[in-house]
Amino acid sequence: MAEQFLSRLTKIEDSINQLGETLKRMITILGTVTEIKSEVRVAKEEIISALGNQVQAAPAPDNQEALASMVVQEVGAIRVFVQESMEKLRNEMVELIAEMPALAPAAPAPAPVAPTPAPTPPPVKTPAPAPPPEPTPAPTPEPAPAPDPASAPRVSPSSIPADRAMQIADHLNSIVKSLKMGCKAGAVLEVMAESKAAITNIVPSDPIMVHIDRWASVVSGYQKRKEMQARDIIQMKKEIKAEIPKYQPA
Repeated sequence: MAEQFLSRLTKIEDSINQLGETLKRMITILGTVTEIKSEVRVAKEEIISALGNQVQAAPAPDNQEALASMVVQEVGAIRVFVQESMEKLRNEMVELIAEMPALAPAAPAPAPVAPTPAPTPPPVKTPAPAPPPEPTPAPTPEPAPAPDPASAPRVSPSSIPADRAMQIADHLNSIVKSLKMGCKAGAVLEVMAESKAAITNIVPSDPIMVHIDRWASVVSGYQKRKEMQARDIIQMKKEIKAEIPKYQPA
Protein backbone atom coordinates (compact mmCIF):
# COMPACT_ATOMS: atom_id res chain seq x y z
CA MET A 1 0.00 0.00 0.00
CA ALA A 2 2.79 2.44 0.85
CA GLU A 3 4.61 1.79 -2.44
CA GLN A 4 1.42 2.32 -4.45
CA PHE A 5 0.74 5.54 -2.60
CA LEU A 6 4.30 6.79 -3.26
CA SER A 7 4.04 5.90 -6.95
CA ARG A 8 0.79 7.81 -7.23
CA LEU A 9 2.35 10.80 -5.53
CA THR A 10 5.25 10.63 -8.01
CA LYS A 11 2.81 10.59 -10.94
CA ILE A 12 0.96 13.58 -9.50
CA GLU A 13 4.27 15.44 -9.12
CA ASP A 14 5.18 14.65 -12.76
CA SER A 15 1.78 15.90 -13.93
CA ILE A 16 2.26 19.14 -12.00
CA ASN A 17 5.70 19.59 -13.60
CA GLN A 18 4.20 19.01 -17.06
CA LEU A 19 1.51 21.54 -16.28
CA GLY A 20 4.20 24.04 -15.31
CA GLU A 21 6.07 23.44 -18.57
CA THR A 22 2.82 23.90 -20.52
CA LEU A 23 2.15 27.17 -18.76
CA LYS A 24 5.67 28.34 -19.60
CA ARG A 25 5.07 27.52 -23.29
CA MET A 26 1.76 29.36 -23.16
CA ILE A 27 3.49 32.43 -21.75
CA THR A 28 6.12 32.19 -24.52
CA ILE A 29 3.43 31.91 -27.21
CA LEU A 30 1.52 34.84 -25.77
CA GLY A 31 4.72 36.90 -25.82
CA THR A 32 5.30 35.90 -29.45
CA VAL A 33 1.73 36.84 -30.36
CA THR A 34 2.22 40.21 -28.72
CA GLU A 35 5.40 40.80 -30.71
CA ILE A 36 3.65 39.76 -33.95
CA LYS A 37 0.82 42.16 -33.23
CA SER A 38 3.33 44.94 -32.69
CA GLU A 39 5.08 44.14 -35.95
CA VAL A 40 1.75 44.03 -37.83
CA ARG A 41 0.82 47.39 -36.33
CA VAL A 42 4.17 48.88 -37.38
CA ALA A 43 3.85 47.44 -40.88
CA LYS A 44 0.34 48.82 -41.16
CA GLU A 45 1.53 52.27 -40.14
CA GLU A 46 4.39 52.10 -42.64
CA ILE A 47 1.99 51.07 -45.42
CA ILE A 48 -0.37 53.90 -44.58
CA SER A 49 2.46 56.44 -44.52
CA ALA A 50 3.82 55.13 -47.81
CA LEU A 51 0.40 55.36 -49.41
CA GLY A 52 0.04 58.93 -48.14
CA ASN A 53 3.38 59.93 -49.67
CA GLN A 54 2.34 58.51 -53.02
CA VAL A 55 -0.98 60.37 -53.25
CA GLN A 56 0.44 62.84 -55.80
CA ALA A 57 2.07 60.12 -57.84
CA ALA A 58 0.34 58.09 -60.52
CA PRO A 59 -1.87 55.33 -59.19
CA ALA A 60 -0.43 51.88 -59.29
CA PRO A 61 -3.40 49.59 -58.77
CA ASP A 62 -1.42 46.45 -59.49
CA ASN A 63 1.18 47.14 -56.76
CA GLN A 64 -1.41 48.18 -54.17
CA GLU A 65 -3.52 45.10 -54.74
CA ALA A 66 -0.52 42.82 -54.47
CA LEU A 67 0.62 44.56 -51.28
CA ALA A 68 -2.87 44.36 -49.77
CA SER A 69 -3.19 40.69 -50.61
CA MET A 70 0.22 40.00 -49.08
CA VAL A 71 -0.76 41.77 -45.86
CA VAL A 72 -4.04 39.84 -45.72
CA GLN A 73 -2.21 36.54 -46.17
CA GLU A 74 0.32 37.35 -43.45
CA VAL A 75 -2.39 38.36 -41.02
CA GLY A 76 -4.39 35.22 -41.83
CA ALA A 77 -1.37 33.01 -41.29
CA ILE A 78 -0.66 34.66 -37.97
CA ARG A 79 -4.29 34.22 -36.91
CA VAL A 80 -4.27 30.53 -37.86
CA PHE A 81 -0.99 30.00 -36.01
CA VAL A 82 -2.31 31.66 -32.87
CA GLN A 83 -5.58 29.73 -32.97
CA GLU A 84 -3.81 26.41 -33.44
CA SER A 85 -1.40 27.13 -30.60
CA MET A 86 -4.20 28.15 -28.24
CA GLU A 87 -6.26 25.08 -29.18
CA LYS A 88 -3.28 22.81 -28.60
CA LEU A 89 -2.59 24.35 -25.19
CA ARG A 90 -6.24 24.09 -24.23
CA ASN A 91 -6.31 20.38 -25.11
CA GLU A 92 -3.14 19.74 -23.10
CA MET A 93 -4.55 21.58 -20.09
CA VAL A 94 -7.80 19.60 -20.26
CA GLU A 95 -5.92 16.29 -20.43
CA LEU A 96 -3.69 17.16 -17.47
CA ILE A 97 -6.62 18.31 -15.35
CA ALA A 98 -8.56 15.14 -16.23
CA GLU A 99 -5.62 12.92 -15.22
CA MET A 100 -5.01 14.54 -11.82
CA PRO A 101 -8.19 13.28 -9.97
CA ALA A 102 -7.57 9.74 -11.26
CA LEU A 103 -4.09 9.71 -9.69
CA ALA A 104 -5.31 10.70 -6.23
CA PRO A 105 -5.72 7.69 -3.87
CA ALA A 106 -9.36 6.91 -3.32
CA ALA A 107 -10.50 6.33 0.27
CA PRO A 108 -11.95 2.84 0.91
CA ALA A 109 -15.70 2.82 1.30
CA PRO A 110 -16.88 1.91 4.82
CA ALA A 111 -18.22 -1.59 5.21
CA PRO A 112 -21.98 -1.68 5.70
CA VAL A 113 -23.04 -2.44 9.23
CA ALA A 114 -25.92 -4.82 9.61
CA PRO A 115 -28.62 -3.39 11.87
CA THR A 116 -28.99 -5.19 15.17
CA PRO A 117 -32.51 -6.43 15.85
CA ALA A 118 -34.26 -4.67 18.69
CA PRO A 119 -34.79 -6.90 21.75
CA THR A 120 -38.35 -8.00 22.27
CA PRO A 121 -39.64 -6.91 25.69
CA PRO A 122 -40.85 -9.71 27.97
CA PRO A 123 -44.60 -9.96 28.40
CA VAL A 124 -45.90 -8.00 31.35
CA LYS A 125 -47.93 -10.04 33.76
CA THR A 126 -50.60 -8.13 35.61
CA PRO A 127 -50.99 -9.45 39.17
CA ALA A 128 -54.42 -10.49 40.30
CA PRO A 129 -56.08 -7.93 42.57
CA ALA A 130 -55.63 -8.76 46.25
CA PRO A 131 -58.77 -9.18 48.34
CA PRO A 132 -59.58 -6.19 50.53
CA PRO A 133 -58.31 -6.57 54.13
CA GLU A 134 -60.86 -7.19 56.79
CA PRO A 135 -61.31 -4.25 59.16
CA THR A 136 -59.78 -4.89 62.57
CA PRO A 137 -61.19 -3.15 65.62
CA ALA A 138 -58.95 -0.42 66.96
CA PRO A 139 -57.51 -1.26 70.38
CA THR A 140 -58.63 0.97 73.20
CA PRO A 141 -55.59 2.70 74.73
CA GLU A 142 -54.98 2.00 78.38
CA PRO A 143 -54.36 4.96 80.63
CA ALA A 144 -50.67 5.45 81.30
CA PRO A 145 -49.68 5.11 84.92
CA ALA A 146 -48.78 8.29 86.71
CA PRO A 147 -45.05 8.69 87.30
CA ASP A 148 -43.89 7.77 90.72
CA PRO A 149 -41.97 10.65 92.29
CA ALA A 150 -39.90 8.17 94.21
CA SER A 151 -38.75 6.40 91.01
CA ALA A 152 -37.57 9.62 89.21
CA PRO A 153 -33.75 9.87 88.76
CA ARG A 154 -32.08 12.01 91.31
CA VAL A 155 -28.89 14.00 90.83
CA SER A 156 -26.28 12.94 93.32
CA PRO A 157 -24.80 16.05 94.93
CA SER A 158 -21.06 16.62 94.90
CA SER A 159 -18.99 15.94 98.00
CA ILE A 160 -17.32 19.37 97.69
CA PRO A 161 -18.17 21.93 100.40
CA ALA A 162 -21.19 24.09 99.60
CA ASP A 163 -19.31 27.36 99.14
CA ARG A 164 -16.85 25.86 96.67
CA ALA A 165 -19.58 23.93 94.87
CA MET A 166 -21.53 27.18 94.37
CA GLN A 167 -18.44 28.76 92.77
CA ILE A 168 -18.12 25.81 90.38
CA ALA A 169 -21.83 26.14 89.49
CA ASP A 170 -21.29 29.85 88.72
CA HIS A 171 -18.44 29.02 86.33
CA LEU A 172 -20.59 26.40 84.60
CA ASN A 173 -23.35 28.99 84.22
CA SER A 174 -20.85 31.36 82.60
CA ILE A 175 -20.09 28.66 80.01
CA VAL A 176 -23.84 28.23 79.37
CA LYS A 177 -24.21 32.00 78.87
CA SER A 178 -21.41 31.99 76.28
CA LEU A 179 -23.26 29.34 74.25
CA LYS A 180 -25.60 31.69 72.40
CA MET A 181 -27.00 31.26 68.91
CA GLY A 182 -24.41 32.62 66.48
CA CYS A 183 -21.56 32.48 69.02
CA LYS A 184 -17.98 32.22 67.77
CA ALA A 185 -15.98 29.11 68.61
CA GLY A 186 -12.96 31.15 69.73
CA ALA A 187 -14.97 33.13 72.31
CA VAL A 188 -16.50 29.94 73.75
CA LEU A 189 -13.06 28.32 74.04
CA GLU A 190 -11.74 31.34 75.98
CA VAL A 191 -14.64 31.14 78.46
CA MET A 192 -14.12 27.39 78.90
CA ALA A 193 -10.37 27.85 79.49
CA GLU A 194 -10.98 30.60 82.08
CA SER A 195 -13.66 28.53 83.84
CA LYS A 196 -11.45 25.43 83.93
CA ALA A 197 -8.53 27.43 85.36
CA ALA A 198 -10.79 28.95 88.03
CA ILE A 199 -12.28 25.55 88.95
CA THR A 200 -8.75 24.09 89.19
CA ASN A 201 -7.94 26.75 91.78
CA ILE A 202 -11.08 25.78 93.71
CA VAL A 203 -10.58 21.99 93.65
CA PRO A 204 -7.45 20.18 92.43
CA SER A 205 -9.44 17.44 90.69
CA ASP A 206 -13.11 16.84 89.95
CA PRO A 207 -15.11 14.85 87.37
CA ILE A 208 -16.34 18.13 85.87
CA MET A 209 -12.82 18.66 84.45
CA VAL A 210 -13.31 15.65 82.16
CA HIS A 211 -16.62 17.07 80.92
CA ILE A 212 -15.08 20.49 80.25
CA ASP A 213 -12.25 18.89 78.23
CA ARG A 214 -14.79 16.93 76.19
CA TRP A 215 -16.87 20.05 75.50
CA ALA A 216 -13.72 21.98 74.56
CA SER A 217 -12.75 19.25 72.07
CA VAL A 218 -16.13 19.66 70.36
CA VAL A 219 -15.66 23.43 70.10
CA SER A 220 -12.07 22.99 68.86
CA GLY A 221 -13.48 21.24 65.79
CA TYR A 222 -14.58 24.68 64.52
CA GLN A 223 -12.40 27.50 63.29
CA LYS A 224 -12.08 30.22 65.90
CA ARG A 225 -13.90 32.82 63.78
CA LYS A 226 -16.61 30.41 62.66
CA GLU A 227 -20.06 30.27 64.25
CA MET A 228 -21.05 27.07 66.02
CA GLN A 229 -23.94 24.99 64.77
CA ALA A 230 -27.22 25.09 66.64
CA ARG A 231 -27.30 21.34 67.34
CA ASP A 232 -23.90 21.45 69.09
CA ILE A 233 -24.93 24.50 71.13
CA ILE A 234 -28.18 22.87 72.27
CA GLN A 235 -26.48 19.55 73.11
CA MET A 236 -23.71 21.21 75.15
CA LYS A 237 -26.16 23.43 77.00
CA LYS A 238 -28.23 20.38 77.88
CA GLU A 239 -25.21 18.49 79.23
CA ILE A 240 -23.84 21.45 81.22
CA LYS A 241 -27.24 22.24 82.76
CA ALA A 242 -27.49 18.59 83.80
CA GLU A 243 -24.21 18.95 85.72
CA ILE A 244 -25.01 22.26 87.45
CA PRO A 245 -27.51 20.82 90.02
CA LYS A 246 -24.73 18.60 91.42
CA TYR A 247 -22.97 21.74 92.68
CA GLN A 248 -26.03 23.57 94.00
CA PRO A 249 -27.20 22.89 97.58
CA ALA A 250 -30.67 21.37 97.98
